[in-house]
Amino acid sequence: MEKGLLMVVHSLIIALVIFVILFLILKQSKSVAVDRSIFVGSLVLLYMILFGHGLPTKVNSNLF
Repeated sequence: MEKGLLMVVHSLIIALVIFVILFLILKQSKSVAVDRSIFVGSLVLLYMILFGHGLPTKVNSNLF
């Protein structure tokens, strides 16, 4: 399984991309775009910590 810090970086990149889409393309206000992108980024991080980058076949063994 990948290292946790790599997953944090990947979720940060995903959150930044979502922010750009929400703010520049969908024309949402800055505060709404920030909050929503942080929310989605945190969900992505939680998923990647639990299951890694792949499909959820098994839980990360480093957690237990």
